[in-house]
Amino acid sequence: MSTTPTMRSRLKQNRPSLRKLARPPKQRTALGSAFNAANLPVALALQHCRDCGTVQYPPRELCRQCLGDALVWRSTSGSGRLVSSIELHHSLWEYFKRRLVEKPWPVASVRLDCGVIVFAHLATETFGDPALPAGTAVQVFTHTDCSLNAVMIAVAADIPVDSRSQRHAITASLGLLEPAIKPEGI
Repeated sequence: MSTTPTMRSRLKQNRPSLRKLARPPKQRTALGSAFNAANLPVALALQHCRDCGTVQYPPRELCRQCLGDALVWRSTSGSGRLVSSIELHHSLWEYFKRRLVEKPWPVASVRLDCGVIVFAHLATETFGDPALPAGTAVQVFTHTDCSLNAVMIAVAADIPVDSRSQRHAITASLGLLEPAIKPEGI
């Protein structure tokens, strides 16, 4: 492998597996960026239609119920019930590939009390029983990961997530705040 700075730069851009630091996917649409901005100051914010009151997820340009375009971001309760949980064993993203070497990555589908279903990282250590049946009460909140994107995290319903420091501690325990490191990377 060439050691010239130009060649190293090209390799880093074209071969993510050679990078020393791998971060979660950063690409977001305009609506995804709006989701990031809306969730910075609160635990969970989703779009609400001003005309009919329907909660929207994923973010949209038009209401799924009345097709109105008067959608606003509002703080929303994150309480809900587990629909299903799975463990991710393979990923195409280098960040998750490196994490999956240690153990599978738990993810879950959660039906929030407001009616929408969200896909979230699952903090399994917050639950007493490792086997989580459908219908388990959970709480969903958002926090920024190391690529500065808002991600959803599901925890047990009795875990306090009111303050930013509590949400930060849970996000750090999942390892979402640091990039995945490859010591011999460039």
